[in-house]
Amino acid sequence: MTIMALISCSTASVDIYEENADDSEVCVEESYARLNNDILVLNLELSQQETRGFLGRLFKSVLNVFVADVVGAVKGVFTGDNIWQSAQGSSFSSAKKQGFITGVYVLNEIIGNAPRRVAMLGDTLATSCVQPREDALNNLVLVQNPLLATANDSLGFYHNLIIYNTLEKNNSVNYWKSVSDEACVLKLNEEIISTIPVSCYSDVSISDETIQFCSFIGEESVKCENYKELINVAEVKYPELEEILNVISLYFEGMELVETDEEWEQYCKDVIDLISNSGLSERDKESLKAGVTVGYASSKLWKCEE
Repeated sequence: MTIMALISCSTASVDIYEENADDSEVCVEESYARLNNDILVLNLELSQQETRGFLGRLFKSVLNVFVADVVGAVKGVFTGDNIWQSAQGSSFSSAKKQGFITGVYVLNEIIGNAPRRVAMLGDTLATSCVQPREDALNNLVLVQNPLLATANDSLGFYHNLIIYNTLEKNNSVNYWKSVSDEACVLKLNEEIISTIPVSCYSDVSISDETIQFCSFIGEESVKCENYKELINVAEVKYPELEEILNVISLYFEGMELVETDEEWEQYCKDVIDLISNSGLSERDKESLKAGVTVGYASSKLWKCEE
């Protein structure tokens, strides 16, 4: 009787565990469904406007660099593996492979109110596809009340600062043309270690998986014609990110609808608020917020050629 009772209790415990696991999965699915719906409503409000979104016009040629950036940030936080290198490395790999770290231009002089740019030969600048330093590093903390900002809220600022400093310290077009994906990540990591507060950064050892991920995203960003294609191939390669990347896809749809810089900033803040108030796990929330934060910062860093 005792043995039968133990077996019965054990079986009941397994049944309860399986029911709880099923309930948990349903809860996660419902939380994602609600969040997706909330962002769809936000996007619908933007779609009522008649004019075309400004980012769709001005940022199209470097959009996949931006997307690679966001996917890298999301994956880094979700897996907890090389969070900083995952975002910067995927962005840098995409930019390099798409040829955005090859154009060399400097502001030569100002004639009236119009700046005249001239091509420079040699190792003068690494790229002309980034915004001026002040523009790239200004106003990147996406919280409604800046006084309540934390170090994690500054992820976008540090993201741009690291890439900018890495380009300045390795100011050679020839270098970036020939450098390997692994060397790119290692160069960025040197700047990460010297820049990021220790309290926010502990993953100094670069994993092979991070390097492979950055290389994969960089290569696919060249092949894919738009962000939907790039997100789809990322979901196939990393199915554990499917639900998160579906949310990110809606975020990009909203990006295409905004009309001004001010609307773009507010849209990102609104999406972060929706994520924060959702029923998702803290890991999923932080992963998504990192993607939105880095996405906003990346849109302020990279630019189209003039």
